[in-house]
Amino acid sequence: MIKVSDITTYLKCPRMCYFTNKGHDIIIEFSSGYIERIIFKELALTYDSAVWANEKLSFLKTELERISNEVRVIYPAELQSVSDETLNKSIAEISPFLERICTNLSTNSEFYMGEFIEDEPILRSIKFEITGSPDRLVKIGENLIPSIIKTGKMPENGVWQTDRLQLTAYSILVEEKYGYIIEKGFVEYARWGIVRPVVIKRNERRKVLQIKERIKKIHAGFMPEKPDDAPCQYCRFSGICDVKSTLASKFF
Repeated sequence: MIKVSDITTYLKCPRMCYFTNKGHDIIIEFSSGYIERIIFKELALTYDSAVWANEKLSFLKTELERISNEVRVIYPAELQSVSDETLNKSIAEISPFLERICTNLSTNSEFYMGEFIEDEPILRSIKFEITGSPDRLVKIGENLIPSIIKTGKMPENGVWQTDRLQLTAYSILVEEKYGYIIEKGFVEYARWGIVRPVVIKRNERRKVLQIKERIKKIHAGFMPEKPDDAPCQYCRFSGICDVKSTLASKFF
């Protein structure tokens, strides 16, 4: 099975897929920024309740305090080496965002009018050999719609292309499981409390399936070419990446 996370890794750099498939771990630096992203995701899972609260700011402050007490239980491996001081610093740095989030929540009425069915459901496509877990499924009308939570930068308009393709992959999984066409999904930008709808387009469905086939070849042992815009400066594999590609790389 190809994971949706493999597709997002491929979009960063195909060679990262190659090295992770060979058993090399992507080393995560447990910085305050990484911890913030974890906490923002947990906080975003409460926005559907916060939007209906009489005192939104008070509600989010209470939820942030709860998350600070529970986050080590939810992410035990990720936060094992993180000190209480570092964790508390990340919590303090998130607090100033709460007022802006409260202001923006009411602009997402279509999204929050939906029924939030399940967080992180495990979905599989036997037909396309893809598996993954969207951050949540939202019931709007008669259909379940996938939504993904993003904790980093938000584009001025629309959503990032990588987010579109990730959401498209989840839409394919939902369609196979539930038997109806997904015409749109949602991207939640947690730092702003803004949700943006995304139309699932034909060319992006095609792109997801093309990338899936390329990843299958990588899993079979072929090393793809390194793209010109590869993020080598921040890549943990840069020390082992300077090798010749196989002849098969021309197919990537």
